[in-house]
Amino acid sequence: MTRRTPDRQVAQVELSVVVPTRNEADNIPLLLQRLRRALAEVAFEVVFVDDSDDLTPQLLREVASSDRRVRYLHRQPSARSGGLSTAVIEGIARARGRLVCVMDGDLQHPPELIPELLRAEHEGADVVVASRYMQGGSRTGLAGGVRKLVSRGATLVARGLFTEARASSDPLAGFFLCRAALIEGLQFRPVGFKILLELLVCSEGARVVDVPLEFQARGAGQSKATASQGLLYLRHLWSLIRDVPGSARRWKFAAVGMGGLVIFLGLLEIGGLVLGWPALAAWGVAFSVSFSWNFVMNLRVTFADARRERYPLMRRYVQSALVAGGTQLIVFLGLISTGLPLIADGLLGALVGMAVNAGLNFQIVRTRRRPGAGPLGLEPLVNRLVRVGRADFAAVLDKDLKPVLLTGGGEYRVSSGVKNLCRRAETTGMPGLLTEPASKRPQPRASVELTSAMVFPLETPASSRLKLVLMRHSRSAFSSADLEAVMRQLRRSGDCITAQPSAPGPVIRARVAR
Repeated sequence: MTRRTPDRQVAQVELSVVVPTRNEADNIPLLLQRLRRALAEVAFEVVFVDDSDDLTPQLLREVASSDRRVRYLHRQPSARSGGLSTAVIEGIARARGRLVCVMDGDLQHPPELIPELLRAEHEGADVVVASRYMQGGSRTGLAGGVRKLVSRGATLVARGLFTEARASSDPLAGFFLCRAALIEGLQFRPVGFKILLELLVCSEGARVVDVPLEFQARGAGQSKATASQGLLYLRHLWSLIRDVPGSARRWKFAAVGMGGLVIFLGLLEIGGLVLGWPALAAWGVAFSVSFSWNFVMNLRVTFADARRERYPLMRRYVQSALVAGGTQLIVFLGLISTGLPLIADGLLGALVGMAVNAGLNFQIVRTRRRPGAGPLGLEPLVNRLVRVGRADFAAVLDKDLKPVLLTGGGEYRVSSGVKNLCRRAETTGMPGLLTEPASKRPQPRASVELTSAMVFPLETPASSRLKLVLMRHSRSAFSSADLEAVMRQLRRSGDCITAQPSAPGPVIRARVAR
């Protein structure tokens, strides 16, 4: 976990520049000179995390003693496990600024670009990346055509695997700036040195802006890039796929589908040719087993992050998979009489079925990764419940049924039916569902809009008498499935509510991101 060290005496630091170093004694004086010049109008500090075996530690000690803006940590060989990645993490943990900038100490990252990164942040960016691959940027500092090719290939792989990495044209950049609040408490587990990729994947939803970087030639010293770093990069990709639920969702979906295809064809071969079953019976057994495989693995792997929505989500998946299975069966039966081998009939039918299944599931496979479980404030929890319940409006009411938090605009008025439902929820501790017709008179039209409400008792550390009211005004009223979906999310949240607006006091109006 990244824990930032508080220090009241330097609370005015705006920017912390984190620089990992290894044998950079000849580059540090010029780097500091250029940093001081570029950041003359900024309250900044430089945090060096040093793994050197040359004179770099002595130089840093001398500089730090004469300039309070320079801090350093020299790590002994026994503490250098993880290399540059853990050095950057330790530097971030010691940063005291509102903003954190990570850059190399070999002068390939020009300090003169930092003011431009700051301007982008001031305009609303959460992460600003100095990109070699956007218009105006260049890779001229990379030594040799092979390194340029490897760098470009690694970038394309990252962007192809992770939707979050496409937020930047250079997700493997070592020069970037971000808000310290964005990385506060994040559990970094990078393998190798691609800290930005880790940040992008684990901070999905952050606003990312690229600034063109002309990558400079290295100053003194030697490059740290080796073949072993390439292997570490592959391990890092695998760790992000394996350990971040919802990442690389499309590729997980495809991998599960290919596994199901292998199982299907294997069982079809065994049943139809080895055991001599009728073709339809062999197809039925093979399809049933492969379908079960796909369902279980997609539930556990592809949609592991969507636990609060997994039942309605997987219901949609099962429906589309059955449609695809029916299409596959029709194609299979049509091919049996053609004289092709049974395995060819099965393969062609399966490919058509997979294409139909992929098309029907395109929307749910491309859904954004869901945030993991963790402590929530009242407002984020309400926003999440609004999305899960597909509500138009939400209000949190106090014991006197007065709103302390609202979503949406306008004034909120509690109807007598909702009041009765709130009192019942407080008495019984059970949620309630209510649908109120627009009029007591029967309506001749079927398109009449109804007002429906769901009420849930909430418990927070400060109060156990809050009520959450979710409302919808449409032709489709809340159903028992909506009620169950919100209840599942509340159970999953458990004790995640960490704070609530104080009441009485001003009503907090929240915006719900959809």
